[in-house]
Amino acid sequence: MYLAKVKVEQSSCSLAVATQSGKYSMEILEYILLNSQDALFLVKITKYEDDISECFRTIENHPSTLFLQILEKTNTNLDFLAVVRDTSGIKAFEESYCFIKPPIVVEDGNKIYTLLVPDLDYLAKAYEKLKKVGNWKVLHVARIYEKKQLLTDAQKRVLNVAWELGYFAEKRTAKIDDISRALGIARSTAHKHLRDAISKIVEKYIEDSRNERAMIDMLHKS
Repeated sequence: MYLAKVKVEQSSCSLAVATQSGKYSMEILEYILLNSQDALFLVKITKYEDDISECFRTIENHPSTLFLQILEKTNTNLDFLAVVRDTSGIKAFEESYCFIKPPIVVEDGNKIYTLLVPDLDYLAKAYEKLKKVGNWKVLHVARIYEKKQLLTDAQKRVLNVAWELGYFAEKRTAKIDDISRALGIARSTAHKHLRDAISKIVEKYIEDSRNERAMIDMLHKS
């Protein structure tokens, strides 16, 4: 599983257009696709430097806006609902099995999507679809590691003792027999734990290296 952040320019969306001046920014807290073209957005204004009415006028007057209603306006909160005829960015990701994690940040004419992605190939498919949406840029891609332990407790003990006794030293000062005696286990057991531990560590290193190269290649392509 991967976590990604992708910035997409969306001049077809009234919310993005309202932030082009840099005076306003907002977050889409939730969304519902009403059909293939329209989406209902629950939005919070997170920054406004001037009269907020200018922002709402821009949204209302944009041809993509079908409905707008302010829900709450206080000194600290300004939330509203909007039905907007623009699902292009959302569909580009959802149809590629890239799962959007709200909020979607809207600023400087762009939408910044946080994504949970099962495989890097799905991101590549989304990037192809985004070419029809607008300019886009990958801001971040990182693998999410499971909390599952890489090594068992027994493997950790054998590995630690092997290190302390000098099994991994440039001039090896310990053998498997020394490790098994130190732990009070059979030689074959010590050998198996050590072999399995080293195998898992090497496998993880190779996998991480391949994923890192794949992410670098993907960022260069973007």
